[in-house]
Amino acid sequence: MTQKTLEQNPLDSQKIKKPNFMQAHKFILLASLILFIGGGALGYSVGHRQGLTVVGYEANAEELMEIVQKQKDTLSTLNKNLNMAIQERDVALSNTTHLTHALNEGKADLGIAQTQSQIYRSILRQRGGVSLMVQNLGVRPLPENVFEYQLDLLQVSSKKASGTVELRLIRGGEVLAIPMENKHFEFESFQRLTGRWTMPKGFVPQFIEVRVNGGLTEIKRFNWLKGKEIESPSAFVSDIPQAEAKVQ
Repeated sequence: MTQKTLEQNPLDSQKIKKPNFMQAHKFILLASLILFIGGGALGYSVGHRQGLTVVGYEANAEELMEIVQKQKDTLSTLNKNLNMAIQERDVALSNTTHLTHALNEGKADLGIAQTQSQIYRSILRQRGGVSLMVQNLGVRPLPENVFEYQLDLLQVSSKKASGTVELRLIRGGEVLAIPMENKHFEFESFQRLTGRWTMPKGFVPQFIEVRVNGGLTEIKRFNWLKGKEIESPSAFVSDIPQAEAKVQ
């Protein structure tokens, strides 16, 4: 029995089936599959990130282009403003030159006029001079029933003129004294007195009277003629009526 068994073993060993290819290489195939899937996932991830990077780059580039364009526009505006400022400066310099020239001419003319005035005054003094007198009276209406007066006094004499002045408004038998800011005067040849007052509501004078008390009393009366209100009170100083005194 034992011998038969030993003799049959080689035959039985030949009858054992060999394992197939899949079973024999299943670990290698599994590892290959894992590597394939992992590589695909890695490639997708890298490609996706690269795509996002490109999109982000394009967005940043557009934003930078907008910023650059805005800076160009701002620079263009600044250049225009600079050119305008340069032109205005050149015009101002040109005007300054002309004004300086005109001012110098004005000063020269003033010097000549003053010299001539001194000569005339000297001649007048030699001939007896000119007694204290009212050279000019100007009155201008301002807003809110306010009026501004300007009184010029003149004298040609070797002595100083001094005294007081009164301004009065007359309507029939009514007389109103104008409150003066400075009614005293003292000068050698000329002095100007200015001030303002508020006219009483409803009062319309017929005359304005000037009383000069300086050794001798001089009285001058002028008709009251009201004109348009002056919007710019400062214009009165540079625009003095030199003819008969009246309200304009």
